[in-house]
Amino acid sequence: MRRLLLALPLLAGCPTSETPGEPTVVYAFEGDVLEQEPNDSPEQAQDLGTPRIPHAVTGSASACGSNGTLEGADTDWLLLRPANGAALWLALDMWEGDLDLAVVDAAGEVVAESDTPGVDDEALLIALDPQEDWLLRIRCAAGNPGALWRLRIAAPTPTP
Repeated sequence: MRRLLLALPLLAGCPTSETPGEPTVVYAFEGDVLEQEPNDSPEQAQDLGTPRIPHAVTGSASACGSNGTLEGADTDWLLLRPANGAALWLALDMWEGDLDLAVVDAAGEVVAESDTPGVDDEALLIALDPQEDWLLRIRCAAGNPGALWRLRIAAPTPTP
């Protein structure tokens, strides 16, 4: 399985590399697939097919909402076909933004959503019909343009 890294430049004032003059990169999120634009509407959703589990998609939000609205926010859409009806753990990790995660059915109805304001990460535990295509919506409610995200798709961890 190929691993891709979503990288961001080191911010001013943070520790630098040991080699003067070398650009420093902090690897924020590791994933299997990078988000592909345009994926700003359900019709443009990036098709993930039936991913192997665990699987991770990394991306960024070019714009975030402000003043408590989602106006102007970058919305990214992914299309998922579950392998079976088993429960999936969908976890959205984020950096420099408050992003929301929703699962949307073929009729455009939100069937599950995790959108707690101010929470560092969002997560859903959900079983999806494998006979259906499912849309995953990621949008930036607040934060900085260029906010990074990683969507992890995994089997739920058994509790002891």
